[in-house]
Amino acid sequence: MQNRCLFAFCLLASAAVLRPQDSKPNLSGHWVMNAAKSTGRNPKTCEETIEHRDPTLTIATVSEDARGQTKSFLKLATDGSESVNDVNGNEFHSKSHWENGKLVTVVTGDRGLTMTEVRGLSADGRVETVESFLGTGRGTPMATRVMEKQ
Repeated sequence: MQNRCLFAFCLLASAAVLRPQDSKPNLSGHWVMNAAKSTGRNPKTCEETIEHRDPTLTIATVSEDARGQTKSFLKLATDGSESVNDVNGNEFHSKSHWENGKLVTVVTGDRGLTMTEVRGLSADGRVETVESFLGTGRGTPMATRVMEKQ
């Protein structure tokens, strides 16, 4: 009986450790948007270079739309603490945390506008999906970028 209880405890403990929603995938790499698979309001082109050393994640982005090329650099903390970034002269405050294996970032701009970005990684680590939502709710994303690892 004691062996059965020990076996059941070990089984439950290992299941708790191996739950996929607790995983924190490494998002590091050079990513290029696949425009044909992306939906919503996205730039014509988008490339991201991500360095991820939890709890720090940096994203250098080069994108192009009808107004021309834009470059930005973001530094995020994945532990829920606040990050402050300047993008094109606008200050943004954000908080990022892991939720079911995805990085959820809530961003508030200096004019009070809030958006939520959810980054998920495919099982093989080759495709990153970035969903953008207006406000803090989810529902239908206003844009989905499908990024492929180069």
